[in-house]
Amino acid sequence: MQVNSVKNFKNQKYSISMMVILWSAIAYFMLCHSSNQLIAQSEWTLEEVLLIASDQSVFRYQADADNLIAQSNWKFFKANLSPRIGLDILAPNYIKTSREIIQPDGSIAFQSVTQNNSSINIGVEQRLKSTGGTLFLNSQLQRFDNFSLDNKQYNGIPIRLGLVQPLFAFNDLKWSSEIEPLVLKEADRKYLIDMEDIHLRATIQYFNLLTAQLEESIAQTNSDVNRKLLEIAQERFNLGKISRNELLQLNLEYKSALKDLTLAQFQVEFSVGSLFAFLGRDENKDLRVRNPEPLSTAMLVDRKKALEQARANRPEVIAFERQRKEADRDIRKAQADFGIKADLVASFGFAKGSPQLVEVYSQPFTQQQVQLSISVPILDWGRRKSAVGIAEASKELVLQQVAQDEINFNNDIQQVINRWEQIQQEISLQAEIQDVSLERFEISRQRYILGDISITDLTIAQREKDQAQRTYLDTLQSYWITYYQIRKLTVYDFLQNNPIIIQ
Repeated sequence: MQVNSVKNFKNQKYSISMMVILWSAIAYFMLCHSSNQLIAQSEWTLEEVLLIASDQSVFRYQADADNLIAQSNWKFFKANLSPRIGLDILAPNYIKTSREIIQPDGSIAFQSVTQNNSSINIGVEQRLKSTGGTLFLNSQLQRFDNFSLDNKQYNGIPIRLGLVQPLFAFNDLKWSSEIEPLVLKEADRKYLIDMEDIHLRATIQYFNLLTAQLEESIAQTNSDVNRKLLEIAQERFNLGKISRNELLQLNLEYKSALKDLTLAQFQVEFSVGSLFAFLGRDENKDLRVRNPEPLSTAMLVDRKKALEQARANRPEVIAFERQRKEADRDIRKAQADFGIKADLVASFGFAKGSPQLVEVYSQPFTQQQVQLSISVPILDWGRRKSAVGIAEASKELVLQQVAQDEINFNNDIQQVINRWEQIQQEISLQAEIQDVSLERFEISRQRYILGDISITDLTIAQREKDQAQRTYLDTLQSYWITYYQIRKLTVYDFLQNNPIIIQ
């Protein structure tokens, strides 16, 4: 009788303990749920992070700076096509010295001279894009004062129109007129790519923090659950219902969860700091982010349209054309730099020298000039041939590289579309697996409390639950990264069926 009473008392004590543990577990999960709702009020969403990154991150400032430099270079190039108006003044140009003066009989006499030779020139120059020459219109006036002889002279060109034309020379202005518009267009497209790249980088940063939070949540849940299970196991061990090995295994699981929790908390702090640094914010505070839901509707990406939009919007397509033109330019420059050189100078105007300033402008005579200079390399020891050969070899290398880049360009688009089609099916399946694993673990936990399964079965269910949560988050990360990769590669929004523009 006494033995049965003791057994009944122990069983009653065990039942009460089980009820306390079950109600404690229910209260704990309700508390966690309430806490999550409170925390959610201060959580950031992926859309909020993308908005901040697009507006405030250092990468946005860098993209703006790169685009501003490109715009400034274009304005500088356009300015070079416009006429140049200049004013050159040399005054005073005073000198007092002793110079050799040739005498009528051929001898030399050193005499003291005091002179001032001042001049002023105003003119307009216009470079000719078609020929590479320079058309000019100017007016000059020179005054010479000889203080030693107390006289002065004026020499002036009231107006002169002329042309300086290199022949057989490299026309840099012509080539720049073909290449610079491509450079500007490439920069404008690159700006769109840079903005989409910010979205991609921000998404990666966001999921780094989300992954750290998940690991912290898993570790926190496991430590709490294992602590309660350890308490149950300790009571079972005291009652002789389980072995010491099972108790030690639960203790090991609990200690391991505590260690994982410490590491996860550190990783959360690190990821928060990394995200704030990426967003250009010098802040040090708690931050939580939430799982972004997949798109409500499946986004269909037509392969043909994706390639068409990529070729219409990507800067690489412009870069390919620019590189080909630059290779042709370098060959032409090598041919011109080491070939025949000739310069033609021609001008027509009026000129007059006189002691009286008014006569310079009232009675000028006609001034004409035609000058042709030619330089012919007779023996250059193969310099021209070598220079042209280097330029042609460089062009061939550029063409091969461009061809390979085009292949890679098309392949990247095909691969990301393949991945998108796969990930859209995978994301829903992984969500179902996660839900099943969570339900299975909860059932296993309850069954272990009731003594229906072993600790090994519970541990397997727990680890499958943890792995399912990790796998789902990895799949969700791949989903959103692939989504923004498609936007970046095509510069096209397939949800709205519109090209991406900067607001």
